[in-house]
Formats: sequence, C-alpha cells, structure tokens
Amino acid sequence: MRPGLEPVRRDAVDSPVSKHHIAFLEIRVLPWRPRRRTIDPDMLRDAAPDSLDLVDDVAGLVIGVVMMIALYVAAPLVAVVLAILFLPVELGLVLAIAVLLLLARFTGLIPWTVLVADGLEDERRERYRLLHRAVRRVRELNGGGTPRVVWTWS
Repeated sequence: MRPGLEPVRRDAVDSPVSKHHIAFLEIRVLPWRPRRRTIDPDMLRDAAPDSLDLVDDVAGLVIGVVMMIALYVAAPLVAVVLAILFLPVELGLVLAIAVLLLLARFTGLIPWTVLVADGLEDERRERYRLLHRAVRRVRELNGGGTPRVVWTWS
C-alpha cells in the first residue's frame, strides 16, 4: 500500500501549490483605502507672519479663553441634545450603508480578494467577482478544507 501512496505525496509536493503558499479570503469591512494626507512644513513657514503684533496676541488670547469657557459650559448640553436628536438618523444611515455594501459585495460589484502569502516575503492578491470562485481558489491553494478568512478594516 505504501508504494501506491508515495507517488501521490511526491506529486503534491511537486505541484505548483507548494506547502509554502497559504491563501486567505481577505474581507475588508470598508472596501476603500483611505489616502494619507501630509502637510508640507515649508508651506506653513511661508504662511506665517513676519512680525507679531502684541495687540493681536492679547486680543486673541482673551477671545480664546472666553470661547474655551463657553465651550466647556455649553458643549455637554449641546452634545446630549444632538445625540438624542440624531441617533435614529445615524443608526438608520449606518444600517442602510451596511446593507448596500453587502448587496454590492454579493452581487459582484465589489470583488472578493484572495490573499496568497508565500511564507517568505512574497504576497499577492487575486480578485474574484463571485464568492464561490474565491472560496474554490483558497481551497485549491490550501489543499482543501475550510477556507481561512482574514478581516481587515480598509
């Protein structure tokens, strides 16, 4: 029985799907990636005034302190009122967006991503419009079984 099993094992090792490849079904909660924004320090230096006016500084300090006190007194009251008023609207909006994202995902408008990791350093992503094709590819790369899933936010 052992000689019959030996060629099967050798074929599995020599196949393009190596034991070093691990595939995951990558699911992003938010299907877009946020862009990083940076500020050029030279632009900030160029926008700064050359001379400082003492009257402007004192007036700005007084106005800032008065506004800070007003905010500390009024902010909790405003926050509670706005939270009570807008909570149903926000919940409905979040639920509607979640349903629309799920519909877009399962209809193929947002593709499913298969993350293939080499185990050393190579990592690539393959996109599939339908879930069953992505799951089939993960099983094919992992040699069967339950597909592994990786959740990311963006």
